[in-house]
Order: sequence, then C-alpha cells, then structure tokens
Amino acid sequence: MAVGVRIEAVVADLDGTLVAQDFSISAATIDSLSELRAAGIPLVIATGRAPVHLNEFPALTRYADITVCCSGAIGCAGARRIWQTCLSHAAVGRVVKTAEEYEAGIAGFDGTQWHATERYRRLNPGIDGGAQRAEVTACTLSGMRCVAMAVIHTRPVLMEITRALAGEVRTGLSQVAGRPLVDVTSLLVDKGTGVLRALSTLGVNPAAVVSFGDMPNDIPMFAITGRSYAVGRGHPALAAVVCETLDPVEQDGFAGKISDLAASDWRLP
Repeated sequence: MAVGVRIEAVVADLDGTLVAQDFSISAATIDSLSELRAAGIPLVIATGRAPVHLNEFPALTRYADITVCCSGAIGCAGARRIWQTCLSHAAVGRVVKTAEEYEAGIAGFDGTQWHATERYRRLNPGIDGGAQRAEVTACTLSGMRCVAMAVIHTRPVLMEITRALAGEVRTGLSQVAGRPLVDVTSLLVDKGTGVLRALSTLGVNPAAVVSFGDMPNDIPMFAITGRSYAVGRGHPALAAVVCETLDPVEQDGFAGKISDLAASDWRLP
C-alpha cells in the first residue's frame, strides 16, 4: 500500500487477534472497533470459526460488516449467508482417513452444526467455549457433507498431517484457546479467497485494506491486502510476510495500531 493512501477497510482475525486465549475481549479492542465505525471504515472479521460460534462474541460481531467464516468457506452479512463452499465427498473421506492414521481428533461442519469424534473431544476439553458439537464416529463423519473440517493433535503431528494432505485440500495451522489445530477447506478456499469475496461485496480495493492476524492460516489474507500486521509473535512464519509485528492481543496490539492509524487520519504514514 502506498504511503498516504486512505484506508478503505480493516480485516481482522478473531482468536489471538481480537479475542484473548481466555476468550476475553478488552475494552480497548471494543473502543478501536467503535473508532472504525465512527470513521465509516468497514470491518471484515476473518476466522476459522463457524457462524454458529460467532454468537459467543456479540460485542465484536455487531461491528462487522461481513464475517468470513470457516477459513473462507462461508461469508455472512449479519444473519444472511452470502456464500458457502463445500468439500467434495472424496476430500472429506481422505481427511478422516488421514486423521485416523495419525490418531488425531477430527471434526466436520455441515453448514449448521459441528460433528466431532470422541478423540476430538478428548484432545480438546472445553475448546467449544460452551457451544455443543454432536459426537459421531469417524466412519459416519467420512460420509457427511462438510463445509469445513478441523483436525487436532500436537503441532508436530499436525504438520505431518498437513504434508500428507497437500494438493488434496487446503489446510491452515490455527489455534483456539492456545491449542493448535489445522483448519481444512476445499482446495480453492482459504482466508485470502474469502476476504477477496468480502471486499468485492463491499466494493473495496484490496490494495487500500489493512489486515491483522496471528497464525499461518492468516497468511493468504495478508497476501491480498495492502498492508498486514502480525498480532504477537505466536508463529515465526508470520515475521517474513507482514509489514510489522505488534504487541500480543493481551497487550492490545490491534487496538494500539488502530489508535495510531486514527491519529494519522486513517492514512498510512
């Protein structure tokens, strides 16, 4: 993004960027979103979470013009669903088979509800943040229609699973409540494609957009926005692709940068 260009929109990840590990949202974060609204600058929230889980954060989502959910597979404007892209039946089966081979937990979102194996629940106590997931067998899950999937294990095993699925589905390393997981979508879907669809809907030039995230699954959206910021130093892969690394969410890194941008009349110095 050229120096002096006025920002036309802000894109922000949710967990680790706007929401802390304990699911809290600081007053400074809410104030920064209010500043954006007052300035007439649209906000796009881009998250690996499904729409059903956004109900847990009404203080944030009320400021969002569009929410990109399931790592780009779903787009929503309020309660209205703008798009939804599903995994192929073969891809769902392949993900389940691979997760089982590595003894990983696996869950699938059918567009309305998450369905998770017993191992997923065992490896992720409390990860739902109060939201319910139906428990299913891996065999049942392999035959389901899924918009997105999630695989959980230790980070080294997740990296092996990602390599095993390369070229068959899109994967992105993420985390919720401090636990690493891999988001899985159709091969042609990621946060970058989702954010592009959102910005097109808003009539905004991606080159005049700033984005904020904290994990490798945010890299595709960093690639298509004019300027990008890593919130915290949670993953070394981000340092090579962002314009600046900010304080972590617990120290209001996002809010601090928004305050700086507001002070410059929403023009990049």
